[in-house]
Amino acid sequence: MSYTFKNGDRPLEGYTIQRGVGRGGFGEVYYAVSDGGREVALKYLRDNPEVELRGVSQCMNLKSPHLVTIFDVMKSNDGDYFVVMEYISGPSLRDLLLAHPKGLGPQKAAFFLREIGKGLSYLHDRGLVHRDLKPANVFYDDGYVKIVDYGLSKFISLSRHSAQTSSVGTVHYMAPEVGSGDYSRGIDIYALGVIFYEMLLGRVPYEGSSMGEVLMKHLTSQPEVDNLPSPFGEVIRKALAKDPKERYQTIEEMLADVFEGGDLRDSLVGFNPELSLAGAVRRQTPEFRVSPAPSPNPAVPPPPPPVPAYANGARATAGVAARQAAVAVPAGGAPVQGAYPAAAIAARAALSPEAATGYVRYAGFWIRFLAALIDTCIVGAVAGVLGEGPFVIVSILYQGILIGKWNGQTLGKKACGIKVISSDGRPCGVGQAFGRAAAKIISGLILFIGYLMIPFDDQKRGLHDHMARTLHVYAIQ
Repeated sequence: MSYTFKNGDRPLEGYTIQRGVGRGGFGEVYYAVSDGGREVALKYLRDNPEVELRGVSQCMNLKSPHLVTIFDVMKSNDGDYFVVMEYISGPSLRDLLLAHPKGLGPQKAAFFLREIGKGLSYLHDRGLVHRDLKPANVFYDDGYVKIVDYGLSKFISLSRHSAQTSSVGTVHYMAPEVGSGDYSRGIDIYALGVIFYEMLLGRVPYEGSSMGEVLMKHLTSQPEVDNLPSPFGEVIRKALAKDPKERYQTIEEMLADVFEGGDLRDSLVGFNPELSLAGAVRRQTPEFRVSPAPSPNPAVPPPPPPVPAYANGARATAGVAARQAAVAVPAGGAPVQGAYPAAAIAARAALSPEAATGYVRYAGFWIRFLAALIDTCIVGAVAGVLGEGPFVIVSILYQGILIGKWNGQTLGKKACGIKVISSDGRPCGVGQAFGRAAAKIISGLILFIGYLMIPFDDQKRGLHDHMARTLHVYAIQ
């Protein structure tokens, strides 16, 4: 797809386009020069300009060396809107990560963490959250680490909702509560934790073959940090807590834990980022990437993620309103877009209600045993009416048809308030339900060893659940 404007065009009075340099969720970015000779980045708001204009209006007068300066918002003679921004020639953090696929190392990672934290703290102190923090929106330029694309910023509020509260953010950096419309500063702290992990290890903590799989891991998995030196692992684990109340409440708290020993802080006293980053490719244009692929997916599927700390006994709330917010679109009908929010919203919409809310509770052995007992009585009664022998066939038909067609529930599961969903968070389909029903026969062999796996499995899965890739969770009524 070609850019709307080409070299020499003057879509905005006083500025001449030099070249297109990137596309974002809302439009196109150009390197341009003013009639007075000033180099600027022009962001052409091609799609849904009213959405970004609301965010930019909150940021026009922000002044921080750690934020890319927004000079003005202008309307062309043709009625198009442009955001005039500071020109950045240095590399993005995404460029640096691509140049260092095994990570930047502790010193560089700590440097970027501290400098990004300064920009985020500035926003948070003014009641704003970034909402789309990721390496492609962080740049190093002339001695400063600068954050861009904070025009989507929203005032911190748990009760203030508008068309702008639709899910915004790149799925690999998106906090679990974003889908339910919670835009506290915790979503930036979560994204910063993901970025810190990526800077240290060269990969994001949650990868997958689809957006739905990545979203499900954000909802249920814990980051693998055991091999990170202290205090990095502890800091990342807290920053990526599923419940925002269990995360750091401020950027300053997070940085204090990272630098508490003093050695890391002292190592940055003589740190020269210009020399340290000299090997990075310096670009001659500002870069606004459409969400990058953070790192290649592993060749083999990852092991089942461990149970999160809140999973057994935590709230399974949010309800209908939160589920609607997770897939909300503005009145015009088009999803509000940041990096690939439209796809992320679609992926979240495809999840079961339990996964989409961000509060997944695994059903334990005894509640499942009670549901199975009820179902066994029902199947036995039906098989008895049909005559001798058809118990197994009736059981497979009963499990497959009801679970596949009736919201993942049999009569027994419905009575106990639990249901079966796919391990990637989607509703369980008919084919998967029949496969699970057949696999239960294998679980029942050899003294029911397959069933006895349930109490010892992190996600309370029996052998048949592993075989069919299913989970037992408490249902949201």
